[in-house]
Amino acid sequence: MTGCGSQPEPAREASAAAGSFSFTDDRAETVRLDKKDIRVVAQEDAANALMHLGIKPVGIFGGAPFAGNPMLKGLDLSGVESIGEVFGEVKMEKLAALRPDVIVSTFYTGDGVLFPGGVYGFQTEKMQNDAKAIAPILAVDSTKPSSHVIQRFSELAKALGADVDAGAIAQARTTWQSAVDELKSTAKERSNLTVLAVTPAQEQVYFAVPDLFPDLLDLKDWGVNVMTPKGKLVSSYYEAVSWENAAKYQPSVVLVDARGYTLGNEALKKYPTWNAMKAVQAGQVGSWVRVSLNYADYTKQIQDLTAVLKRSGSV
Repeated sequence: MTGCGSQPEPAREASAAAGSFSFTDDRAETVRLDKKDIRVVAQEDAANALMHLGIKPVGIFGGAPFAGNPMLKGLDLSGVESIGEVFGEVKMEKLAALRPDVIVSTFYTGDGVLFPGGVYGFQTEKMQNDAKAIAPILAVDSTKPSSHVIQRFSELAKALGADVDAGAIAQARTTWQSAVDELKSTAKERSNLTVLAVTPAQEQVYFAVPDLFPDLLDLKDWGVNVMTPKGKLVSSYYEAVSWENAAKYQPSVVLVDARGYTLGNEALKKYPTWNAMKAVQAGQVGSWVRVSLNYADYTKQIQDLTAVLKRSGSV
């Protein structure tokens, strides 16, 4: 991957030699298998990434049934077994019955870790160890910039046998790179604009610390002037304030958390202090997600932000 502001770390060992598989994940754990056709079970985020790269898991576990899971929307799930539909719960008997060669997930650092060495999707260390007894686990660090996260999944998909350098996958990467270049150019032209990422909830408003969110890390690296909240943090990820103080900051552009469990733009209209933000009054509002996992979705996020920046002015 070329052209992004921060260069990805050197590729870790990943090979798909005839009749073999080898990959070292972001925890420096290596899986080597003397076979090429690898049966993969994936956590929903990893499944999203891998399926956009030509790798179809035999099973997926996540936080919702397939039909209502936004991470799996639009993906061909025919022949894929659901082995967990509540966050942190994995049906071990179903997992074992699928005879996976490898389990793929992501992991967080800092406040996102449920237990030492925890991988996303497992509620307890015992559950993770039970799964690991069935098949080895590979995990990608999803606290890195999203561009890097996608690149690491691309390396894993290639090791699993996907051709990530041709066809629709290569075209998606090229289109994404063009969108990045356009955003960089726009950010340079609109360097006076400040951008604040928020996660609005029923009782409080959360201002995101950009250095801890993959998409926001990329935006900063590409020249977008993303604000860092200055108040007391409720975790390493956010400053939280009551709705009475929602207009504490006055950015040029507000990015609203687009994940399904947060308040959407329609619901936000009912909050007077939200409407007191000058950027909201000017219609200078966009969206953001914590981490983008594939080039197609990320391209749309980037293009949408570029359009917002182009039509926005100082407030």
